[in-house]
Amino acid sequence: MHASLVVTNLHAYYGKSHVLQGCNLTVEQGCVAVLGRNGMGKTTLLRSIMGLTPPRSGGIRWRDKEITGQKPFKIAGLGIGYVPQGRRLFPSLSVEEHLRLTYRHRGLAAAWTPQRVYDLFPELADRRQLSGTRLSGGEQQMLAIGRALVTNPCLILLDEPSEGLAPVAIERMVETCHELRKAGISLLLVEQNLHVAAALAERIYILVSGVTVYESAAETFLKNLELRQKYLGV
Repeated sequence: MHASLVVTNLHAYYGKSHVLQGCNLTVEQGCVAVLGRNGMGKTTLLRSIMGLTPPRSGGIRWRDKEITGQKPFKIAGLGIGYVPQGRRLFPSLSVEEHLRLTYRHRGLAAAWTPQRVYDLFPELADRRQLSGTRLSGGEQQMLAIGRALVTNPCLILLDEPSEGLAPVAIERMVETCHELRKAGISLLLVEQNLHVAAALAERIYILVSGVTVYESAAETFLKNLELRQKYLGV
């Protein structure tokens, strides 16, 4: 099914700290990357979309339905998956339990089941009884993606998926994202690693102090050294 997410003039706070100060973003399909230096509000944007940090004002529409400030489980139930920064796995749960706990069939013919996740990530199949936190960094990221997949989303929000991973694990994660795209899942990616964004994104947004200051085709931004240095220092 077609993904269509529209974020309009979003404002969000942590306590008295005004983190998002007028954020705008659209994801129709494919992969959209949100870039920016640390502390610019990228994680808060994803948390606001998921309802984990309810916005103070502005709008979030998903498939022409207003979802601003809804509970996270309701937003997940509408077809938005979430892979948080740092993976946030539960030490007390095995790999299998992580996948069983979040599995939602939704009556889809080609549903993502725990078994289909094991087919995508054979490494996890051999470790299904292990605690998720005893896996390597790359395997933990696979499990975090698998946990989002079994909710059967049309769009997955990925927050810094390459963070803390070895180069070979980053490569595997990028391959996985390409597989998800082939399976018809759209991606909204927050990423510090410009090479990962370049490998995946078709469109790029730049956040500066919680404001969307730039948007273009990914290729346009990546080719422009002046823009990259201005906004990212690279």
